[in-house]
Amino acid sequence: MFAPYCPTCSTRVLLGPRRIVSADMSVKPFRVTLRCFCGTAVPADNPVPDVHRDDGHEPVFEPRVA
Repeated sequence: MFAPYCPTCSTRVLLGPRRIVSADMSVKPFRVTLRCFCGTAVPADNPVPDVHRDDGHEPVFEPRVA
């Protein structure tokens, strides 16, 4: 299972191995790309962006409130 951040959904998404669209095992670290349920291709290790920026600008996104 993978839990990358999807910029389209603005959240981390739990994705299984059936969502893999490409994998490059010839490099270290491995590069795995997954397709989110919304259709966006994301790297398997895509991190959540830092909303607490030190440069005084507004955050890039607002997290969803459940």
